[in-house]
This record gives sequence, structure tokens and C-alpha cells, in this order.
Amino acid sequence: MKYTSEEALAEIMQRRDRIVRRRTRRACQALAGAACLLTVLLLVVIGMLPGRSGQASAESVYGSFLLSAEAGGYVLAAVIAFALGVLVTLFCLKRRKKMSDTET
Repeated sequence: MKYTSEEALAEIMQRRDRIVRRRTRRACQALAGAACLLTVLLLVVIGMLPGRSGQASAESVYGSFLLSAEAGGYVLAAVIAFALGVLVTLFCLKRRKKMSDTET
């Protein structure tokens, strides 16, 4: 017999750890790529929004600029960014819980 039971079990555990690390690395790379893509997409959307016409006034400092008709796009972009952030966070938490369940 080439291996004892303990050596075979140790080899199986090492392979399992390598596979788990590889899957985790792939998931992190995919998540990082998705985050970069979403950031670029958000910047493009914000860049396409119309600029403010006229000079800046004192009211714009206090948030009353959100009442103008041109601010709707910025608010929409912020809501979409927040929703995507929540989804990515939930995905990460679900993945972490799944990974911790498989390790035990």
C-alpha cells in the first residue's frame, strides 16, 4: 500500500483546500470585475446627465438644488448605486456563510 489512511486523508484535505482557495479567488476576481464595471457604468450615466445651467447660487449648498428639474438623474443614479451596493453586500454575506458552512 502506497499511503496510510492518515496520509491519504491529509492529501484529500490538501486538495480540498486548494480547490476552495481557487474557487474563492475566482469569486473575488469576478466580484472585483463586476464592481469595476458598475463603477464605470455609474460614471458614464452621471456623465450623460445634463449639467446645471446658470451660475451656482447659495441655495445649492443646502441641498435645495435637488428641487430643480435637472437633479432627477443624479437622484436616480444615487438610488441605483445604493441598490447595487446592497445587492453586492448581500451576495458577499451569502457567499461567506456558504463557504463557512462547507468548511465545517
